[in-house]
Amino acid sequence: MSEPFAGESANAGKSILLVAFAFEPDSGSESANGWNWGEGLKRSGCRVKVVTQGRLRPKILGKIARGETAFEPDDFVFIDRPDTMAHHDSKTRFQLSYIAWQWRCRAVVKELVRRQPFDVIHNVTIGGIRFPAFCGGLAPLSVIGPVGGGERAPWPLIRPLGWRAIATELVRNAAIAMTRIDPFLRLTYRRYNMIYVKTHESRHVLPAGDRHKARQHFGCSLLPDRFAPPKAEMKAETGGDSGAPLKLLFSGRFLYWKGGYYALTALARALEKGARARLQMIGSGPQSEEWKNLADRLGIAEHVDFIEWLSQPDYLATLRSADALLFPSLHDSAANVIMEALANAQPVICLDLGGSGIMIDSSCGFAVPCRGRAAAEVIDGLADAIVTLDRDRPRLRAMSRAAHARAQDFASCRITPDIYAPATA
Repeated sequence: MSEPFAGESANAGKSILLVAFAFEPDSGSESANGWNWGEGLKRSGCRVKVVTQGRLRPKILGKIARGETAFEPDDFVFIDRPDTMAHHDSKTRFQLSYIAWQWRCRAVVKELVRRQPFDVIHNVTIGGIRFPAFCGGLAPLSVIGPVGGGERAPWPLIRPLGWRAIATELVRNAAIAMTRIDPFLRLTYRRYNMIYVKTHESRHVLPAGDRHKARQHFGCSLLPDRFAPPKAEMKAETGGDSGAPLKLLFSGRFLYWKGGYYALTALARALEKGARARLQMIGSGPQSEEWKNLADRLGIAEHVDFIEWLSQPDYLATLRSADALLFPSLHDSAANVIMEALANAQPVICLDLGGSGIMIDSSCGFAVPCRGRAAAEVIDGLADAIVTLDRDRPRLRAMSRAAHARAQDFASCRITPDIYAPATA
């Protein structure tokens, strides 16, 4: 576990320009990561300027006006996305919008650098390894990332999900393979001195000549006030006592690769093994009806609650009332939902794929092995984890304490002295 840097940071006094497409306070996921990274830099004594989307101006300036952040209005430059692509109603439109916005940033950043040189320019968010960026080489140290998206799911786990999932994964894997030879991406990574990657799998997707510049960092973070106190003592009130069913929670977009199929089939298998458990599925998406029908076919509908998206306060209240997070994602590079669960003292049951298998160890959850195993074996592994937490409540409480401790690795205040020290070959 990494330790926070105590005393005056080696970064103190550095002038850092963040180019952050997603930089929204009081939000979740990628936007929160950008904001928390910036706040962490401010706490470590850096002089920070942020280039971000124009649509975020009211929310950011409102937070500044209320005195809820160390940022000041002059710390921000707002750039609008092209009007024709302002609403990303499809994945392709969103990607084009993002790339166009990044291109607009280059001219603005060049002018900012001309007026005030920066020690570091950091393209932070969105964390896709297949997206180009255009601000490399405009400062003594140019940083990009953390980027992910180079993770692949094992084929035995994709096949049960149907032909659409198989076709999508084939296209995705081809796109990942193209990253090494795409001329725009090769130029992008060549211009940056440091590349933060979320997983080692994403590092291997980089062009071979740029891998020596890579360092691993999940990129997800929480502000200190987002951490709930350890709640091992409150388990009897929240369903963690030996007389109540285990309360499991799944949260995320209802996409095939988020693992809802495996969450539901594992719950069914655990119930067959005598576990007492209930699952809340929070979210929505293309697989909503499919997963509801699956729960019916498995005969577990009465043990599953499907809930649409909740407000952030309501979600946190629901999270804190649960006993564990069940999130068998197939290739998340670094799932914010896992980080939030840990910060709220929730053990995690996941697969040892992508960032999940690095974030979760045996002290704070179960990262079920997948490589070389059939889907049925993986489902059994997830089910056994559910059974263990249901039957061994002292272990559940110990994992709850360990989860809260593990979450400290993702606190945004952990801007270490070497965060902008170039990687060595």
